[in-house]
Amino acid sequence: MTGFEGITVVGLATDSTALVELLGKCPCDVVVTDFSMPHGRYGDGLSLLRFIRRRFSNVRLVVLTGIENGGVLQNILDVGVSAIVSKSDDLHNVESAIRMAQQGDHYLSPDAASLLQQMLATSQGEVDRPRLTKRETEVLRLYAEGFTVTEIGLRVGRSSKTISAQKQSAMKKLGLCNDAEVFNYALANGLVQASQLSKEIARKSGDGV
Repeated sequence: MTGFEGITVVGLATDSTALVELLGKCPCDVVVTDFSMPHGRYGDGLSLLRFIRRRFSNVRLVVLTGIENGGVLQNILDVGVSAIVSKSDDLHNVESAIRMAQQGDHYLSPDAASLLQQMLATSQGEVDRPRLTKRETEVLRLYAEGFTVTEIGLRVGRSSKTISAQKQSAMKKLGLCNDAEVFNYALANGLVQASQLSKEIARKSGDGV
């Protein structure tokens, strides 16, 4: 039992592999999942949510997350989840989210709703940003995954000078000013997984970058 009246837990999973296997064996109405859940075969973040939506289309999704980026939250909603609960909000929001999802409705916890409102208010005043080239997108993705400019150059067969220029061009087009904003963009647009990004941000912070 969850401690919530009328709601029964049919199983627990610690990674995406266990979660997908559990859903195959134990049908349920609602899945409550963390956005960042590393070490599984099916990844985590947006890629896992999309996979579950495809494989188990009747299951409704409630996502728990500590992400404080409105763009990321909007992309989570766009995948087709029923509810988002911020980890900074009270636990009772999980119960509300489950019940609303079970009824086919949508739910946002207070902090999640506030972040989305802030993002929408900001985006209303912005002009459309230029589109990145495939190579610029590739460079940002690899950089967010933890590769240095030199390592990216060796990986794709281009000079580090060219890679640096493409990175700077992409950042300028998107209005990104630092690595943290690059990481947030990569996550919000599904270029990297949530757990992968969290580890890279921690590593960069530890290096003082």
